[in-house]
Amino acid sequence: MYDTIIVGAGSAGCVLANRLSADLHRKVLVLEAGRAAPLASDIPSDWPTMFNTAVDWGYYTEPQAGCRGRRIFWPRGKMIGGSGAINAMIYIRGLPSDYDGWEKAGCAGWAWCDVLPKFIAFENNARFTDDPLHGTSGPLHVADVPHIDPNELKWLEAAQAAGLPHNPDFNGATQEGAGFFQFVIKDGERFGTGKAYLRPALTRANLTLKTGVRVTRIIIERGRAIGVEYLENGQPKSAFATSEVVLASGAIGSAQQLLLSGVGPADELNAIGVNVAHDLPGVGKNLQDHINIPITFYTKEKIGVGAWTEESLAASLAEWETSRSGPRTSPWVTAGAHVRSRPGVEPDLQLYGAISPHRDYARFLSSKSGITLHATLQRPNSRGRIALRSADPIEHPAIDPGYFASDASGSDIATMIEGVRINRRIAAQSPLKELIEGEITPSAEAVSDAEIADYIRGHCTTLYHAASTCRMGTGDLAVVDPQRLQVRGIDGLHVADASVIPIMISGNIQTPTILIAESAATAILG
Repeated sequence: MYDTIIVGAGSAGCVLANRLSADLHRKVLVLEAGRAAPLASDIPSDWPTMFNTAVDWGYYTEPQAGCRGRRIFWPRGKMIGGSGAINAMIYIRGLPSDYDGWEKAGCAGWAWCDVLPKFIAFENNARFTDDPLHGTSGPLHVADVPHIDPNELKWLEAAQAAGLPHNPDFNGATQEGAGFFQFVIKDGERFGTGKAYLRPALTRANLTLKTGVRVTRIIIERGRAIGVEYLENGQPKSAFATSEVVLASGAIGSAQQLLLSGVGPADELNAIGVNVAHDLPGVGKNLQDHINIPITFYTKEKIGVGAWTEESLAASLAEWETSRSGPRTSPWVTAGAHVRSRPGVEPDLQLYGAISPHRDYARFLSSKSGITLHATLQRPNSRGRIALRSADPIEHPAIDPGYFASDASGSDIATMIEGVRINRRIAAQSPLKELIEGEITPSAEAVSDAEIADYIRGHCTTLYHAASTCRMGTGDLAVVDPQRLQVRGIDGLHVADASVIPIMISGNIQTPTILIAESAATAILG
């Protein structure tokens, strides 16, 4: 018997574990399907090497009508730290208008003026030590990347030559412009919430962490969550909570767990034989994601990641192991920008200048050196859903983000077409153009809008930012209330992760996920 059960030890779950167990009278249990993060998670450069391994859920979408019928790979972390242990570690809050938009969408208390002090409170910024928009006393260490490739500086010069203003701080007074991202990196290592929040809390006697366990159902009696059922070494077990169960399994996992527990659209649950505990139509709906499109240019000389050899890989690893320095301290998505696709809008594209020719999450390895320029749609109109395939708790759910096909306005594809054109303009500027041999196939042949659109549909990827399947707010499709993040109609059950985001933010979503977990913990503690 516990006071609180937290399902998931990802970016949000680690925050919740720390904050809720700080009340030493509260007995807290954390259940995590994965196990300890591997060494590759510590090494900033090695995050793509964990895809399609035991620490990745390895999801795929349903065939996407808007993407030429492709099933798109969706990596998600399955380990302590969750997707925050497998991501590129970028620290971005988003635009003030993102959060003001949340408030207008029925989420009172989530306007920019409300959330900025919370962002500052949990931040510990190594560079901005005397800045009213940054904090220096929080648990989350934020810093510049330790290693910058000289060709990333050339990308930045080219971006400025293409008309983008230099921006030294994407979390400062303005987001627009080109510069270098900050990361949750400390002393040359990844420093996500698994280290920043969970690790120091594990010394507390009132906190229990179980790994390698798969939650299969929330136990609900008379409209209240009283515990969970889970599998441990294949054996069914139960744990009970006197106060609350908090779901922190992400936009896929939290929605799936609610649906398996009979909380969701009654007609859909009845159709697959799940007993309905509470008809809540919005569960699994409103799925949003950042869509990314890369174009790659071969370079005349061997540079960056494409120049690595077995010998240089061994040498750089030895340097990292010895001194936590060198090229392995970089995630290789350091240089980037936030830009407007057209006048009259806020930045709606995020760009990356990666000094690497590899694509498709490094599952496509180029035979030559090169540079890959990414354009990511920041405020998608496309909406999708998570749905159960069956009542089997082990079967992966159906993931349908509805890329492009669900956007009747056509603005998503139009914005991404402009993203490709902006990246080409950057590549055509000095000093980058002198490095480049040429754009590679199949994007090189795409010239007209229709040809570029066809390329995007055939080669776009996720940027790993699944969100919004248990959105907070008001109205029939809201799943949790915005004050306590409690599931509507079920006492003692909360959701506190990226799934509650009502409208996608303009930036990477790890930082707002931490904000959500911090806010939920404060509300639960009362």
